[in-house]
Amino acid sequence: MINSPLHSILGFSQAKNPDQYRQRLRELIQQLCLLGLWRGSFFEHAAFYGGTALRMLHGLDRFSEDLDFSLLKAKPDFRLASYLDFVRRELEAWGITSQTGLILKQDSRIESAFVKTNTLQTLLKLEVPATELKSLHRDEVSNVKFEIDPFPPCEFHSESRYVLEPIPFSVRVMSLPDLFAGKMHAVLARGWISRVKGRDWYDLIWFVRSGQASICPIWKPV
Repeated sequence: MINSPLHSILGFSQAKNPDQYRQRLRELIQQLCLLGLWRGSFFEHAAFYGGTALRMLHGLDRFSEDLDFSLLKAKPDFRLASYLDFVRRELEAWGITSQTGLILKQDSRIESAFVKTNTLQTLLKLEVPATELKSLHRDEVSNVKFEIDPFPPCEFHSESRYVLEPIPFSVRVMSLPDLFAGKMHAVLARGWISRVKGRDWYDLIWFVRSGQASICPIWKPV
């Protein structure tokens, strides 16, 4: 008998191989991180954006590893570290032992942090049969990185949207036109010589194919 609520809620029973279990776990950690931030009133000050926001809230069909945020208004004294305990406690409440910490960067105003957990041990705690996980190394780590800009580069609109699993909660996210504008900026302005990102092109094509680009007033497809 399966007792872990996360096992059924997040579809572990449909996974067919270790790669799929690993992927579901990473998605689960992202959702629980957002839930922990919500409990800490993080979204009163910040908005979610980027590839993970597009996947979780708008159906983008690719996995994105990072959780990217921007403050609603510039706040020089903002500290991401003050919210990490909320994330760690949320994961712990659902049976996931994790480590959190800051990522120190030189010459960058972006604040970064991480949360990580042992992949094999966590999946076993979530009642995935050991026979399904034989190829996983005992020291493998699943991690999620947070990044937030305390000084928003420009004004943007945001809205509240709901994440339904593992429980319903609301997330403040950049509006779709602003998400599209940010993706256009990444495609046109990123330093391509040293930072070629195929995911930016993929996301731009997704916007166009799905019809989402039409919501942007500057987009006029031929």
